[in-house]
Amino acid sequence: MTTGSWTHDGPTFLGIGSQRCATSYLNQVLEAHPRAQVAPKERNFFNHHVREEGLDWYIQHFEGDREDTQARGEISPNYAVMRRREIELVRDLFPHLSLVLIVRHPVDRMWSALRRHWTYSYLDDVADVGKDVSSMLDYADQRLVDAFGDYRAIYRNWSSVFDEDRILLLRFDSMKDEPDHTVARVLDFVGVEPDIDWIRSYRENTDIRNQSRVDVDMPAYVRYYLCRRYLDRTKVFNEMTGGLVQDWVDDMEATVSEAPSLWEARYQFRSTAWYRPVQWVHRLTDPVRTWWKVRRARQNLPEIGA
Repeated sequence: MTTGSWTHDGPTFLGIGSQRCATSYLNQVLEAHPRAQVAPKERNFFNHHVREEGLDWYIQHFEGDREDTQARGEISPNYAVMRRREIELVRDLFPHLSLVLIVRHPVDRMWSALRRHWTYSYLDDVADVGKDVSSMLDYADQRLVDAFGDYRAIYRNWSSVFDEDRILLLRFDSMKDEPDHTVARVLDFVGVEPDIDWIRSYRENTDIRNQSRVDVDMPAYVRYYLCRRYLDRTKVFNEMTGGLVQDWVDDMEATVSEAPSLWEARYQFRSTAWYRPVQWVHRLTDPVRTWWKVRRARQNLPEIGA
């Protein structure tokens, strides 16, 4: 199999997520930078269009390359939750990619996703959001929504295909607390000379878009439920990354340990009756679905063969 012989025409980096982790702001900065060429956000080529559109369709998003361009790429948060077979397809096409992954406290990330969901789903009755705990848990229990906060699986899948030194792992906190320094790290990692003065000037003169217009407090039980859900997975991710998110682990452990015992019973009942069965169905069916998707994609890519 021939791999990556045309990489000079395509992206040199990908922003792979995760969702609700400041990827929109990072995309804004890269779009504006004079030495970076960025495709429109969320092209979703590798997880969607690759099965219908050919490589030429994707490459055309990077046409018009300027002589002073130092990096080309795209940001699609949905790439975070791709399966290993799909990631192997990315590697076969572009083996020398630099990858940027931003992670956020999984409970806060989920709450941000819920607020955005409410913004677009409850516009006629925004005042009532944040009160229906059952609907919140129904949303949080959806497989893909849940998967965006499972950094253990995300990092394991991507680092098992690409070398770890090709993945820049950042915390959302750094994008929020030290935006200029963090953006400079991203630019340097993807091969663009970082100019801290340009970065600062851009931030100070740019309206940073926020896609959520709902501001409500998270119910205490919802926070407990999500901490209980993500605690073990976050512990493993923390070990994988040398203690990168130890404070998240400490926070979730404290929330779980201080909760009323009845909450654990409620959690176990819902997990047994709904969450775990749904997850097992996906575990059984996803390998077949992923195999079919990748097979169809490879058939559509004569450059690498089936």
